[in-house]
Amino acid sequence: MKKWTSLLFVAIVMLFLSTGMAHAATTVQLKPKLILDGKTLQPKVPPVIIDNFVMVPVRIVTENMGYTVNYDNKKKQVTVSDDSTEVRMTLNKATAYVDGSAQTMGISPQIKSNNVLIPLRFLGDSLDIQVMWDNRIKAAFVYSSGNTNPGNTDVSDTKPPEGGMIGNLPGGQGNGSDDTVPPEDGMIGNLPDKPTDPGPVLPSVPPQVAGHIQEVRYEPEAVVLKYDGLVTPSVTSLDFPKRVVVDLPSADFNTNFLPALPADPALGKQGELLVSDHPALTKVRYSLYADNPRTLRFVLDLNQPWDYTILNNTTTGELRIELKQPVPDKSLFTVVLDAGHGGSDPGARGISGHWEKEFNLIIVRKVQALLANDDRIKLVLTRSGDTYPSLDDRVNLANSIGADLFISVHANSYYASTNGTETYYTRANSLSFAKLMHSLMVQATGLKDNGVRQAGFKVIKYTTMPAILLEAGYLSNKVDEPRLWTAALQDRVAAAIANGIKQQLKLS
Repeated sequence: MKKWTSLLFVAIVMLFLSTGMAHAATTVQLKPKLILDGKTLQPKVPPVIIDNFVMVPVRIVTENMGYTVNYDNKKKQVTVSDDSTEVRMTLNKATAYVDGSAQTMGISPQIKSNNVLIPLRFLGDSLDIQVMWDNRIKAAFVYSSGNTNPGNTDVSDTKPPEGGMIGNLPGGQGNGSDDTVPPEDGMIGNLPDKPTDPGPVLPSVPPQVAGHIQEVRYEPEAVVLKYDGLVTPSVTSLDFPKRVVVDLPSADFNTNFLPALPADPALGKQGELLVSDHPALTKVRYSLYADNPRTLRFVLDLNQPWDYTILNNTTTGELRIELKQPVPDKSLFTVVLDAGHGGSDPGARGISGHWEKEFNLIIVRKVQALLANDDRIKLVLTRSGDTYPSLDDRVNLANSIGADLFISVHANSYYASTNGTETYYTRANSLSFAKLMHSLMVQATGLKDNGVRQAGFKVIKYTTMPAILLEAGYLSNKVDEPRLWTAALQDRVAAAIANGIKQQLKLS
């Protein structure tokens, strides 16, 4: 009897334990939430994952931000609009129209229980607002850009967490500083069938890490940052020394960031990109600038004042700092015109017996006549007659008066078969001017285009302003030489130089 009593007791205990274990192993499935500016909305259809896209009900979100929502049942088309923006989307079509411009959504709008669902990422891009999906707590967060005219008010307060910010949490894990880069379809991490934390608090602030920088590179006249996620640059210009500082709050480096960061953790997340072929930009320095909030800093080191424009394309994930040569803010520009050779230095002799120094002076005088009535341009000639100022004299003249441009006019001589027009420069700050003037000169002469070339001629090497040397054609060539002495070609060349000066100085 005692034996059976003992067995019965053991059976009851095992049943109790197994029931408890089964209960302990059961977790509560979280219902996805939709949170706007810290307020939990109560949509009839909660956010849902479709083909790895986070889909949210469009009406309740946008109406609570002050937008008007209309649905055309015949066209199966939903329109979200306010005074400045219109977004048109059609069921089963992945292309939407934002203010008339076609944009891909990644996935077409879906209808569920008479509610239209659209991708969370597209919602953010099209309305220029911040969005995120927190995989751990199954919540879509939307941060409006300041609309204060709520429509549907079906909301409740969501308290901020006591432990600070919660970032983009991939795979149901993370702590706000994870290096995983969100894929372009707007999905952050994978969604497990069962949550690992059934009762987390909900954040009311944007994530600590919203974007990851993949690469920094230099292109001609631009520094380019490639990124995933959301990047909001803060840009400052500083002096002593000259530099442009770009701060990216709530951002971090991608694990595969290029150029590669130091392998030694003791060196920290920092590096630099050297630039050798720009007149002002010498290098780009970058580092993890702050931890709370996590902030990256990119510094463009300059050797002289330079203008820039910031272009942030959230669709392609590309932030461009485009560099532009500054236009002097003044009403009078000084231009030095140098007729090459002269006096005791006749230059090249043409096959017709004429000397190069004659051609050079003719062109310079014609340019002087064309610009004589333009009060915005002060022309200074290194010589106005048949004299020979030394090369040092020409350089010192231009530098001492602080000239804005220097142009040396020549005709060339070489083998009898060599012909054509070419333009020379030495320093990087003269290249754009050389390209501009050469394009005009080739049209004016009608001769072979020999291109823009770099050379160390003294007058363009040691002057400090943009300086170029023009070779209109070859006096040693039977095709070029007769044309160079015609008044028609000389007039066209002079007009091209005068036009090039105005274009370079941004004078209409």
